[in-house]
Amino acid sequence: MSMVERIALIMQILDEPGVRYRLDEVAVRAGLPRSTVHRILDQLLATGWVQRRTDGYALSAGATASRNAPSEHPELRSVAAPVLNRLHLDTGLAVHLGVLTGPEVLILDRVVGRSTIGLPTRVGGRVPAHATALGKAMLATLSPEDIDALFKPGITKRTPRTIGHLATLHQELGKVRGRRNLAYEDGEFVLGVSAMGVPITGSEGLVGAVSIGGMLPLENIERLGPLLLRAASHVSHKLADQTGVPEHPLPESDGTLGRLLAALPDDGWL
Repeated sequence: MSMVERIALIMQILDEPGVRYRLDEVAVRAGLPRSTVHRILDQLLATGWVQRRTDGYALSAGATASRNAPSEHPELRSVAAPVLNRLHLDTGLAVHLGVLTGPEVLILDRVVGRSTIGLPTRVGGRVPAHATALGKAMLATLSPEDIDALFKPGITKRTPRTIGHLATLHQELGKVRGRRNLAYEDGEFVLGVSAMGVPITGSEGLVGAVSIGGMLPLENIERLGPLLLRAASHVSHKLADQTGVPEHPLPESDGTLGRLLAALPDDGWL
């Protein structure tokens, strides 16, 4: 085998969402000497194509993004874009659009401002579904059996606040369903960052999700639940319009919310 073929083989082995392999496991699966696999993995680590944690190796977000690139969801991105911008302008928070790919979320689009630009997300990147409001909103639409299958390999904690057990995840998703699928994130992906997400659905079920968040207390974001629900509903209706369903205009902010936004100082909680 040429070196290129060996590299391709190793990347194919690691190209399995939610699964990490140790060095010896990769060598056995590839049928290659351990020293050869170690040298190739070191090179892939240096170039950013592979990431390594205590539980093993996996492809990095940059490498896996090509499996489900944002260009494969042009209709959703196009319909959602003005809604994302509107949410950001109304709240000043970071806004994300994503789709579920296995136990991870692929970020299709994001709108951030000066106060939220440091968040560790990027278009085309992936984040763990169980640790983010964006992901939990979509997971809550799945059956318990589907959740068990997705997280059969295990759940990785990103911070001390991340859900680390399957039973706890089921309990959390039950709470999400009881809140009209409004999902919360409180320092579970990045300490100090809170977010709220809601799924976008279509005639055939789950399409994606949208979230708002930033480096502020969760209770400050929870108040914007109705605004986020209306935004997701509008995207769902616009997607349905593509198939002939009558259009539903995006509701304007109600008077109470409008007065609240106008009254808050620049350094307020929004």
